[in-house]
Amino acid sequence: MSKSDDSSSQSGTMRLNKCLARAGFGSRRSVEEIISAGRVSLNGKIVTDMGRQVDTEKDLLEVDGRPAVMPSDFRVYAFHKPLDVVSTLKAQGGQASLGPYRLQADLPDRFMPVGRLDSESTGLLLWTDDGQLNQDLCQPLTGLWKTYQIESTEDLSPTQLKNLTTGKVEIDGRKVRPCRLKQAPDGTTRDWVMEIHEGRRRQIRRMFRKVGARVRRLHRTEVGPVSLGLLRAGDFRRLTHHEVESLRSAVAKPAPKTSSRRR
Repeated sequence: MSKSDDSSSQSGTMRLNKCLARAGFGSRRSVEEIISAGRVSLNGKIVTDMGRQVDTEKDLLEVDGRPAVMPSDFRVYAFHKPLDVVSTLKAQGGQASLGPYRLQADLPDRFMPVGRLDSESTGLLLWTDDGQLNQDLCQPLTGLWKTYQIESTEDLSPTQLKNLTTGKVEIDGRKVRPCRLKQAPDGTTRDWVMEIHEGRRRQIRRMFRKVGARVRRLHRTEVGPVSLGLLRAGDFRRLTHHEVESLRSAVAKPAPKTSSRRR
């Protein structure tokens, strides 16, 4: 944080884009699109200056006529995303979306999912009303490890395993980072546990296809220090203070150097 940011925080003011992110309208990057579109008003007047200072105690800040409320404390929830549910808040093409689950859990509109899981995948999806944390968690350079249970359609050869784990696979013209892959202790020879610290679109499925294999089932069990545990599909669980602080500490650390050695 710069000195100007420090003084702003101490005086009770905050930059407009940061204020909207903290109020849960998305990451600081995404709220800039809202501001540019003329959807934000400050004390009744449209404002498009990203760096405009907002007094969070005195000013009336609105988005589309709806007051931007600063939460007294930020919360993070773990959610077990069911199969065949897209990671958007509105239905697409007749598919089930996340919107009804947020409504059923009575979460305010400011809570947003962190990243995505494709509709064919299940497991842990974090939600938060802290726009800055949401953005930090989605940054590719945080080095935050994510753990998945994978069932492949066939056994993997030593060459396929090496190519998957040592960063030799190329997606969209860029090589993926080295990752960790080991056979699941209680599964068959087609059951695996994979750890990656990237988040490209459908990355694991695409990696497997690149080496001539396919994924039949993909289930995320951990995001950094947070585990899905026994949470049932479609349910939310509020993270404990310790879990949230561990998550913040994890994204605050520089990305670790990755070893290709299987563990």
